[in-house]
Amino acid sequence: MKRISYLVLLFLWILPASAQNQSESAFFDILDKRVSTIPHNLVLHNRPVDYKIEKDRISITAAGKTNLFNSPSGKSKVTNAPLILFEPEADFTMSARVTGKLKSVYDVAALVIYQDDDVWAKFCYENSVNLQPTIVSVVTRTFSDDCNSMPTGGYAYMAVVKRGSEYSFFYSSDNKNWLMVRNFNLETKGKVKVGFAAHGSRGDGFTGIFSEIKYQPKALDDMRMLSLE
Repeated sequence: MKRISYLVLLFLWILPASAQNQSESAFFDILDKRVSTIPHNLVLHNRPVDYKIEKDRISITAAGKTNLFNSPSGKSKVTNAPLILFEPEADFTMSARVTGKLKSVYDVAALVIYQDDDVWAKFCYENSVNLQPTIVSVVTRTFSDDCNSMPTGGYAYMAVVKRGSEYSFFYSSDNKNWLMVRNFNLETKGKVKVGFAAHGSRGDGFTGIFSEIKYQPKALDDMRMLSLE
C-alpha cells in the first residue's frame, strides 16, 4: 500500500513539469536555421504562410486577418500574427532594415519583444489608415497602447535596445543617424523573447522583410542615444 501511495505522489509531482514542457513545445516550434548574425536558436510562434531565413535576412509571409493587438477598450484581442523569436541575453541591441510591399491598411512588419499574448511590445513599419508607411510603436500590458510617430519611405532602419526592464526603440532612414522613438519600462516574468513579426489585419496577407540584421549582447550607456558604427 505504501509503495502504491509513493508511486501516486511521484506521478503527481512529475505531471506538472511534463505538462509544462509539452505546452512549451506546442507553443513554440524550434526552427533548424539560424540568422548568421544572431548566435541563438530561433523559434516560431503562430505558423505563417511562408518564411525564409538566409544569412542575415528573414522574410515572413502572414495570412490575411492576422494581427498582434489587444484593444485598449478590451473589446477585441487578436494575437495570431506569426513571430520568429529567440531568447536574447539580459541586455542587448538588435537592429534591422525593415520593409515590405505595403498594400492594405495595417500591413505590418515589426521588431517584437514577447513574453506572452498579454505582455509584449512591437516596433512597426506599418501602412497607416492614410496608406502611408509609418513608424508605429505598441506596448501591451494586458491592453495595448498605439502610437504613430512619423511617416517614412519604402523601408526603415529600426532598432530595439534592452537594459534590464528598460527598452528603447530607435528609427533611422540611413542606418547612421538614429532618432529615439520610444523609451519605456516593461516588466516581464522569466526570460523574454525578441524577434520579428508580420501581419495583415485588413488585407489578404503581407510579407515582412528584415535584412542587415545586427545583434549585440549589450545595451547602451545612454538609452536615448544610439550609434551602431
